[in-house]
Amino acid sequence: MRLDEELERRLAAVARSQGRSKSDIAREAVRRYVDLHDEAFRREARRQSQRASRRQADDDYHFWDVIEQEDAAWR
Repeated sequence: MRLDEELERRLAAVARSQGRSKSDIAREAVRRYVDLHDEAFRREARRQSQRASRRQADDDYHFWDVIEQEDAAWR
């Protein structure tokens, strides 16, 4: 992973102050970032799935009826 000079300097300072390697700190930061965003993605997928499962089949028919009517109006 490439870092700009300022971030590299700050990371090195934090690593020294904690007695840890820069790689260890970077791994932890990436892991936390991925965990956070992966969980957010899963929550959104669950939300959309639950929303879709609550829809009635009639809603789909109504949607396509409206599309057909709009299409006919353009002709």
